[in-house]
Amino acid sequence: MKKITLTAIAFTIIFGVQLLTPNQSEAGITCKTNYLGQTVCRDTNDIMGNNTTTITRDYLGNDNYTNKFGQKQMTCKTDYLGNYVCN
Repeated sequence: MKKITLTAIAFTIIFGVQLLTPNQSEAGITCKTNYLGQTVCRDTNDIMGNNTTTITRDYLGNDNYTNKFGQKQMTCKTDYLGNYVCN
């Protein structure tokens, strides 16, 4: 009887965790290419549009991330090992 009860409790816990775990990405980020060819990403949960990031690629192949005010946030590039490194 104890085995059946423990099995039922374990099944209930596993089933509950499955219900709480999202089955798809819910990051809330959308990206589009604007008329200048820049990638512009926006947080869809941000009603005021304060979290907007523009990604441009320079002549060296670096991806430059800037906020909506034009302030540089970070620069990313692919190193010789193929890793995408940001600073």
